[in-house]
Amino acid sequence: METFSRLSAQPDRGFIVFQTMIDRLSNWSHFDPYWFDDKQKLDRQEAEASIAKLKGAIKTRNAETERRRDSSKTAQSRRAKQSDLSALTSAFQKMFGSGMTPQARGKLFELFLKELFTRQSIRMGDPFNIKGEQIDGTFKFEGENYIVEAKWQDPSTSTGDLYKFAYKVDGKMHGRGVFISVNGFSNDSLEAVVHGKHIQTILIDGEDISNVLDGRISLEKMLDFKVRAAQTRGEIYVCAIRQAAKI
Repeated sequence: METFSRLSAQPDRGFIVFQTMIDRLSNWSHFDPYWFDDKQKLDRQEAEASIAKLKGAIKTRNAETERRRDSSKTAQSRRAKQSDLSALTSAFQKMFGSGMTPQARGKLFELFLKELFTRQSIRMGDPFNIKGEQIDGTFKFEGENYIVEAKWQDPSTSTGDLYKFAYKVDGKMHGRGVFISVNGFSNDSLEAVVHGKHIQTILIDGEDISNVLDGRISLEKMLDFKVRAAQTRGEIYVCAIRQAAKI
């Protein structure tokens, strides 16, 4: 007892020495024949059972320690992600303010979307021009490449805007597109694009973005639901939270 008391009094409470002792005891394999066989003062089966019990206790302790560490890491990750989303939410709300030209707001919106995708572990490429076309961004999701159109404008996106984007998507090999419009899409434009067409585009609006920013759904899960809705039901404008079409 005096030995353990002295160890406990050390700055590290004797942690290293205790760990070494426990490790050696739990892996003990030498049973001195003099005491166990000749003198029969000690019982080998009882000793082996005690060692096995110690090993079990160590395994349980290690598992519980690992569980607490994982739980702590998960909590830290959740807090960090929520902090990231809070900062992005503030940036998103500021873009609704006055005193900003449409061009400046559109540029900020593109940067905001790139940051949102990145923080949700989906890397979005930079805007670029090709053959007279402006591509606002690209990303890869579940093995498929998507081109992105990002619109921040007061009215709902018109038929002409959707047609132009559909043309961009159609001109790419196995093209897929995501059209993001903060103020949504008019019913006429949706009917014109979907009716009798080979669907290659899914639509995202301000409500969808807010759902991600509020932590109600991850960007990955939202995209997955929208893609499945387009592929299985031909619905390109849906809410992943309500799991229903928006028209």
